[in-house]
Amino acid sequence: MIARSTARTTERAVLGQSWLMADDIYADYYDFLVTGIDFVIHRGPDPAWHTPTRDYVDPLSHLLVYALSGAAHYEFDGRTYEVRKGDMMFFPKGLPHTGASDRHDPWTFITVGFDASSARGDAQAQLESLHHHWRGAFTDQASALFPEMYAAWTDKKPGHLVRCRALTMTGIYTLIREQTQPRLYSPHTQKIVSIIETMRENYDRTYPVEALAEGAGLSASHFRALFKAFTGLTVKEYHHKIKISKAKEFLLSGECNVTEAAARTGFADIYYFSRLFKKVTGTNPSEYTKR
Repeated sequence: MIARSTARTTERAVLGQSWLMADDIYADYYDFLVTGIDFVIHRGPDPAWHTPTRDYVDPLSHLLVYALSGAAHYEFDGRTYEVRKGDMMFFPKGLPHTGASDRHDPWTFITVGFDASSARGDAQAQLESLHHHWRGAFTDQASALFPEMYAAWTDKKPGHLVRCRALTMTGIYTLIREQTQPRLYSPHTQKIVSIIETMRENYDRTYPVEALAEGAGLSASHFRALFKAFTGLTVKEYHHKIKISKAKEFLLSGECNVTEAAARTGFADIYYFSRLFKKVTGTNPSEYTKR
């Protein structure tokens, strides 16, 4: 993780959570697809099992691992972990890790190797932001999901790759949900979430920071700091992002031309809208409709 400024670190402490490196952890940051399943392996208990090398790195696949029974010992992120039944581990490409089965209680596990990509954003960075070890993670769901994935992989019936990709996406989505939900329901973030929902519902309006802060019951300076810590953007940047996202919907649906999309999202100046659209999306609005 890249070091943040002292102010950002202070806000982390205020919010009492471990924040992600994201443009918008509330809604838009995670946006990727599992594009390929490289393998699904079921390994039975073997006291001699260990990773191929110390600080092993799989350069080709992201690894999602579920412990069915027994125990194992892992080292990664500078820490030592005991892995037991119901635990899940996730190793994005390039993460060094060392693991070995417990000799007295060797583990049984299923490993899925997959690839992912994102049409917008960096899929690798999104995956790297996820925690790597989950203690007893959502045991009931995972205990059914991974065996079903292995069965689909080994049966090789028509559509098995689609099914394996879908199940892997379900597993990753569960990790995202479990990691982000606690911070969404803390007292501080609920105020920010409420403001964000208001901004999304009224995307065509302009909001002075002071008015939003008053609505959240916070001082303007405290509101700015909390908002930036939560979304990674200033209030103005975030609101522009909402407006441009809505404009993209209007343009792609064909119900608006560029001028109409600008007006419906609250921009009176078409030239300012076009410059902002290109800044956010990397392309002009007129070019965007030709994609």
